[in-house]
Amino acid sequence: TIENDSLYTSEYISRIYMAEPERALSLLDGAESKKTIPLRIIHELRSRVYRNMYMTKLAFLYAKKSYLLDSVSQKDTKHLLTMTVDLAELAVLMSDHKESMRYALDGIKLAQKEKDKGAESKLLFCIGENKWQLSFKEEAYDYVGKAIKLLQGTSSKLEMAMLSYFYRMKMDYLLNDSRTKEALEVALKREKLLKDIAKLPEKTKGFLDLQYTYLYAKMSYICYLEGKYDQAEKYYQQYLSTENSQTPDGKTYAIPYLLVSKQYQKVVDQCQDFKKLMQEQDTVNLQYISILQKEVKAYKGLKDFEKVAALRESIISIIDGINSKDKQNAALELNAIHKADEQEEYIAEQTLQLRIRNISLAFLGCVTCLILFVLWRIWRHTIIVKYKNKMLAKFINEKLAGKVENKQLFIDGDAEDPIAVPLDLEPETGFSEKDDLSPDEVVESREEEDENKKIFKELNRIVVQDQLYLSPELSREDLAQIVHLNNARFARMIKENTGTNFNGYINELRINYAIQLLKQ
Repeated sequence: TIENDSLYTSEYISRIYMAEPERALSLLDGAESKKTIPLRIIHELRSRVYRNMYMTKLAFLYAKKSYLLDSVSQKDTKHLLTMTVDLAELAVLMSDHKESMRYALDGIKLAQKEKDKGAESKLLFCIGENKWQLSFKEEAYDYVGKAIKLLQGTSSKLEMAMLSYFYRMKMDYLLNDSRTKEALEVALKREKLLKDIAKLPEKTKGFLDLQYTYLYAKMSYICYLEGKYDQAEKYYQQYLSTENSQTPDGKTYAIPYLLVSKQYQKVVDQCQDFKKLMQEQDTVNLQYISILQKEVKAYKGLKDFEKVAALRESIISIIDGINSKDKQNAALELNAIHKADEQEEYIAEQTLQLRIRNISLAFLGCVTCLILFVLWRIWRHTIIVKYKNKMLAKFINEKLAGKVENKQLFIDGDAEDPIAVPLDLEPETGFSEKDDLSPDEVVESREEEDENKKIFKELNRIVVQDQLYLSPELSREDLAQIVHLNNARFARMIKENTGTNFNGYINELRINYAIQLLKQ
């Protein structure tokens, strides 16, 4: 249905994945089977779901799959840049600094090519995070400064929100390094930025209230460390004026200030509200332990050492439970990675089998076509041979029929297959020549013809019987020597008895011999 199909879209899954991660993963599986979302987008969304579930390795795995698909296709460089940023950030979370730096440096080149300041600033800040975690502090602040400088002066709400985050992280880094004066300078810049965001036409009330809650709580703490107690109290009151400061989570922001200003009972009260919320949600994490540790400091300030001891025991117990849960989660994550790898192997195997099947079918098709072509050639050759044989048989029959009708010369001897030569081919000029002869000359001519006929008959017998006509070296002189005639009379004899010359006579014998062979 249309309603069901609308669930398998990237827009819908993007809206629900933070609140319903398991359902989002199920919908992504369905979208992959239905092919309603491109595979590279499915991998991206899976990465975001697992990142939200703190399963960083799986998040990195699917982000890389999406990145590789983009790298191969090269159709959407903006999405490729997005995945490069995700991989750089996820590698930081896994403390894989070398990999994170590699993606960040590659991504910066692509971001500059695409003129994407937001992505470039994220990657510069990512390099700063890597440097800071590796204790290259000055280099870290240099890169963080570059990321901030790139976004300063922007009018984009998204980029301004990103810049606010960079200020917050830099302030935390400076506080961690006990550089409180510089941290206060950054805090003042962030305050000015938030005032600029408030001037934007977009609705930003909820966002600004949360930002001011954290900022003023930190500024009150920093000012107190700097000895500016009145200014610290002023910022604390500004913190209290925000709506988010009244939430259990927001109340924890002021705990550092309350501890340094020795307002221990307020710390205990603030911690109780947050602990109650965590217990209602059945959530125990590192943030919860952090609150317990702050509560320990407060009770130490109140000299309630029994509470301190009890809390420390609770912390140890909770840490053991978290470690056990972390191991279980790590095992589940590894199992999920293993299943993902198995699925990839299965898909690869199916793809290989399909490819082999297609190649086999193509090969069989080619062989079949080749066989059909060969059979067609054989059939065509057979038809041509039959036609030629038919024509040749017709020619032979006509030739033999003509021989029967004509007068023939042959040798009766012992030859089983006499070779016939026609005798009815008389020269047409003979009658005109004889008309001019005297009676004695005519008689003499007739006697010569009769003698030539006898000589030719004997010669023909020898030629046929010994198959002299088959010799390629046979010449007129050879036959003339056999019958002891000069060349002139020999030529006349051949002409008178065959109607042709020497070559015609020999060729006729050869043709007749060939016909006899074919008839056999």
